[in-house]
Amino acid sequence: MKQPELGQKIVALRKQKGLTQEELVEKCNINVRTIQRIEAGEVTPRSYTIKSILDALGFDLEAFQKEKETKVAYNKSLLSTSKTFLTLALIGGILYFIIGFPEFALDWARFFENEMILGNAAYISVKCIALVSYLYFSIGFIRVGKIFENSLLTISTYVLIAMMLLFYVYDISSLYFEGFTVEYVAVIESIFYGLGGFLFGFSLLKLSKPLGVLATVTGGFKMASSVFLISVFLGWLGALFLIPAVLLEIVLLYKIKSLSKTRNVSVII
Repeated sequence: MKQPELGQKIVALRKQKGLTQEELVEKCNINVRTIQRIEAGEVTPRSYTIKSILDALGFDLEAFQKEKETKVAYNKSLLSTSKTFLTLALIGGILYFIIGFPEFALDWARFFENEMILGNAAYISVKCIALVSYLYFSIGFIRVGKIFENSLLTISTYVLIAMMLLFYVYDISSLYFEGFTVEYVAVIESIFYGLGGFLFGFSLLKLSKPLGVLATVTGGFKMASSVFLISVFLGWLGALFLIPAVLLEIVLLYKIKSLSKTRNVSVII
């Protein structure tokens, strides 16, 4: 907890106890001028000074530290109006994750083994389900970008949506006309998805402060996957890293949706 937030917390606790600054001084044996400067947010006291003050106010230091760790800054009003979007995004993310496995099998058979496991209608249906579920999934992160005032997350999500639409339209339309060579398309998709994913992963790292290690790990997996995709020859490894990355993105959305149930929060107006 930083200044002047720490000072405000001590003032609030002191007033709850009905104590003046002089009375608090008598309880913790700290200079009144020091108390005044701490409450005014002019200084950052040592840990033992904080402990002495909190003990005098009957507030446990461990509880104080836990409160600091659980504080999350976000736009509460926007979150409250985004619950439906986040719920749909979670459903879309889960469906996108599940449909991704048969979609990958169909694409592999089509482009690398020159075999259509299913007919055109079934192939198009799988592609459309994957695309729609991804769009709903992405809408959730657009909202998250606005809730946390993370413009990079919003922009990178739009970039990924644009690329997804472009390549899915190509996959479907190429059923009916002679497309580019498989190798050429694979290289282009790998590089573009990698660049967009890297930007998206980096934007998730900016959520580390309010959301903790989960955002860091999610962003890290996304960026690692993207680097492998950009390298092209390690694209298969990038595809493997996408599996835990997408799962973590779903969990991250769930955590954000659950923020409204958190008691100790700092609200951005």
